[in-house]
Amino acid sequence: MELREAQEADSTLGKVQGWLEAGSIPSGRWWQAPGRGSDILQLLVPRVLRPDVLRLVHSSVGAGHFGNNKTLHRLRGNFHWPGCRHDVELHVHCCDSCTAQKGPNQRSRAPLQQHLVEAPMERVGVDVLGPFPVTDSSNRYILVAMDYFTKWPEAFAVPDQSAATTAERLVEEMFTRFGAPAELHSDQGCNFESQLLAEVCKRLGVTKTRTTPLHPQSDGLVERFNRTLATQLAILASQHQRDWDRHLPLVLWASRSAVQESSQLTPAALMFGRELRTPVYLVFGAPPEPEEPSRTREEYYHRLRDRLLVAHDFARKAQASTGFKQKQWYDTRYRGRAFAAGEQVCVYCPERKNGLSPKLRASWRGLGKLWNGSLRWFIASGCQAGGAWWCCIKTGSRPTGPWQLLMQLSRR
Repeated sequence: MELREAQEADSTLGKVQGWLEAGSIPSGRWWQAPGRGSDILQLLVPRVLRPDVLRLVHSSVGAGHFGNNKTLHRLRGNFHWPGCRHDVELHVHCCDSCTAQKGPNQRSRAPLQQHLVEAPMERVGVDVLGPFPVTDSSNRYILVAMDYFTKWPEAFAVPDQSAATTAERLVEEMFTRFGAPAELHSDQGCNFESQLLAEVCKRLGVTKTRTTPLHPQSDGLVERFNRTLATQLAILASQHQRDWDRHLPLVLWASRSAVQESSQLTPAALMFGRELRTPVYLVFGAPPEPEEPSRTREEYYHRLRDRLLVAHDFARKAQASTGFKQKQWYDTRYRGRAFAAGEQVCVYCPERKNGLSPKLRASWRGLGKLWNGSLRWFIASGCQAGGAWWCCIKTGSRPTGPWQLLMQLSRR
């Protein structure tokens, strides 16, 4: 269709053309801006040709898929129509290529979900830190484990992060000393999701749990300790960095004897009912005992048990209070929405492939719908808990990802 024919056929531009030919413009509805020395001639684009013009100034070769302002400036250099700014914003917002590559301007943020524990070794989180420079003992990684109640840390220098090494160190160096935990929590690393570790947990009566994909915050206790551990090792290690495993026990000694903010007690006091002797005691002496020393082993046992009961009760109350404050602060930045069945969504899938750069791949995949049935993406029944919504990425009944990984597609 010729441009002039399209302008004449357009309901709005046809009226304007009639007014111009008649030399009479209705008052109160149109205005003319005085010349400012930089007047330009613009084509009035009829409605039927506007989608083509929008694609030309936004997604064509040389357009660059830029945002609202740059796309609008490019359009106004040659074209105009009433409401062109709104149409540009809608077109940019609905561009599939921009959506897949850039994602939402503001990510969703779910309310904080807390997992409070009541006793030592009820829940243990594990993770692997590294790789580091290979030490003289051929160690390259650190297997980190931490009890969620006492905050007692364990860290083992290991040569690799295989499933066999992981299971061997956990059983020989931790479970045999403190007992098997009721729950073992980790990310979805191959060593933690292996059949070997699953069989070990099954035989020891340990419930194995894991974080959701792309959400390491679900194991935040261990992730935060990893940062502390790396910082302390960086301070103590030599310049060649091949002796970091020799300093690992000293860092653990310091962490086990330091007061934790959430419980207001040291991990050693909650785990053993007493404080660890540190170099401070060697210089200034140990603090005096608050009570007379026990005369018998039985008396010592009863006193130790009573101290631990009091300490554990105090820690539970302190952690509950701290957790409540943390949730209040975290939820002030809550941003989210519910997803309804039949809604079009994109799913965040930043998988890596050999030979391809993740920076040149689209991270958001979509143009699918949420259904209550068994399609590719759907909302599972009973999936809302504590204000958080979950979406199954494939057919099944168990949620596999938080709704922060979903993004609503703009309606066309």
